[in-house]
Amino acid sequence: MNPSRLARILKVLAGLLAGFCLLFLGIGAYLYYLSTTLPDLGVDQSAFRPAETSVVYASDGSVLAEWHGEQDRTVIAFDKIPGSMRDAVVAIEDERFYSHTGVDTEAIMRALKVNAEKGEIRQGGSTITQQVVKLLFTGGERTMTRKIREALMAYQLETKADKEKLLETYLNLVYFGQGSYGVESAAHRYFGKTATDLTLSESALLAGIIQSPTRFSPTDNIEFSTERRNVVLKKMLELGYITPQEEQRARSVEVTLAPSAEEAAIAPYFVEYVKQDLIDALGSELVFQGGLRVQTSLSPPVQRAAEEAASALLSAKGDPAVALVCLDHTTGDVIAMVGGRNFDTDKFNLAVQGRRQPGSAFKPFVLATALSQGVRPTDVFSAAPYSVEVTDGVWNVQNYENAVTSGSMTLSAATNWSVNAVYARLIMKVGAANVVKTAAAMGITTPLDPNPAIALGGLKTGVSPLEMASAYGTIASGGIRRNPSGIVRVTNGAGETIYAPERTEVRAIDERVAKTTSAMLHDVVETGTGQAARISTWSAGKTGTTQAHRDAWFVGYSARLCTAVWVGHPEGQVSMTNVHGIKVTGGSYPAKIWQRFMQKALVVRGTVDPPTGTAEDAPPGSQVRVIICTDSLLLANLRCPSTIEMYLESELAKRSTCTVH
Repeated sequence: MNPSRLARILKVLAGLLAGFCLLFLGIGAYLYYLSTTLPDLGVDQSAFRPAETSVVYASDGSVLAEWHGEQDRTVIAFDKIPGSMRDAVVAIEDERFYSHTGVDTEAIMRALKVNAEKGEIRQGGSTITQQVVKLLFTGGERTMTRKIREALMAYQLETKADKEKLLETYLNLVYFGQGSYGVESAAHRYFGKTATDLTLSESALLAGIIQSPTRFSPTDNIEFSTERRNVVLKKMLELGYITPQEEQRARSVEVTLAPSAEEAAIAPYFVEYVKQDLIDALGSELVFQGGLRVQTSLSPPVQRAAEEAASALLSAKGDPAVALVCLDHTTGDVIAMVGGRNFDTDKFNLAVQGRRQPGSAFKPFVLATALSQGVRPTDVFSAAPYSVEVTDGVWNVQNYENAVTSGSMTLSAATNWSVNAVYARLIMKVGAANVVKTAAAMGITTPLDPNPAIALGGLKTGVSPLEMASAYGTIASGGIRRNPSGIVRVTNGAGETIYAPERTEVRAIDERVAKTTSAMLHDVVETGTGQAARISTWSAGKTGTTQAHRDAWFVGYSARLCTAVWVGHPEGQVSMTNVHGIKVTGGSYPAKIWQRFMQKALVVRGTVDPPTGTAEDAPPGSQVRVIICTDSLLLANLRCPSTIEMYLESELAKRSTCTVH
């Protein structure tokens, strides 16, 4: 051979050799780079942090709701996944999973041959390891560059994680259709059970879905999914994972799916209230994707009592709506909430978002302010209509339907019968600005203007039932304010507490003031406007009725429970002057709903014994107008020096006649 030609050949060979060396060096350098960037799935928990479903629990541990974004997923450990599920997925998706090193060249060659014969892509050669790489690191773009990088990363990942961890990761990541990501979510979605309890037949069916979640969806095509299940079982038999007898038994099982998993509407207004609080505290991404475990304070039996009471008396078409909030005033825990008639049609939460005029239900804040300034329950005030100069003109105050037109009465009697003129004089005495401070300290979070009209509930923006329940809870707790919350604690997947609302206790009003206020509000229930709320144990509360009967309230407490009830039309200021034949006042439907609910709630909580012979199921009945002596609080006689006219239910109006004077 010509020496010069030989030299050229050797030169070319040397160039090729150098090129191959550089190529291998480049590949080696890239592999080394990948090895430094890939985390250890068995050690580095941040490597595997997919979107995971958050679960909300009631106080008894029952599930109230599940929150997730696009991916409904619950991550479970390898030992919680049954062997039948692991074997089924390996058999149908990557039969040489335990022997290859990340890339299965045999599977790739077979796929290339089949795809060439069919003229289209019918098979893939990706291993489970490659699928993990794609799901965790490289995304889903179908390019040659991505495929090469995916293969190289799969090799490296096999050096970073053992087969068990890789399979666990895959089974928690992969999509099973119907919005279910991961085997735990799929087991619940299709069979209503945890993955740990999957049978061989169910495992094979789920494994068969992975290749085409739409085509093999058992929800949409039970026939195709059953055929696919049988293909998986046959493959498991071929590979020695199951015996012929096991294969035949599993093949003969008829596929039975769990009922459609529509979310149960358990306390939907409460769940939404908790969700919004958590979004404000933690952000929506963590709430919907963080796999949180949210422990709430809601009591399911108390919630059922609330829903029953709210719908029992006002269920007809066109009736006013009811909002109800019950909390444990010793902790601030919200244990029941009704935010409207139907969450599906109206998600506006009247219990939390609704802010309406409280009427005379606001008077206890004036009362507490007055008592803290030295005013006594026995102090006497004029009850005649009142006019006074205020910053924006003359404030003219009339009593309810002009029930009292002259005379004087004690503050105790004026509270009992909610006499406007007395409380107008009282707020001018103690100062509207001081009342605003007292209300805010006790738990009213809505900003208030120091306008004297607030004495009668004339607020600029109104207040919510949640605020009212919380503020009255301050009185019930002896003057200690505890901020309300439906959340007890929030933990992550590792069981670590990542959020809990502050459980601070603040002295809002003097204990003696709180106790005196409580005693006076107890009289309201026993002998005043709130008699329809009377229950079989000690209780206290206050009625509230706004102008033209547009809003009606009863807020009260007994034992550890404090409950606010509002009745009105959520669409606007609609007068309730003829609801089943009566004018709606705080002492009518709100008080009756409160009584009906609290009697049951206190029994459920073990506070009182079940009542006997109560009238909680009696219809509202008719109202009659009576004249009461403001000194004795009995039916007035002709010699009584000062009286008040009130509307009472006919049964409540059967009182003794005053014998004094």
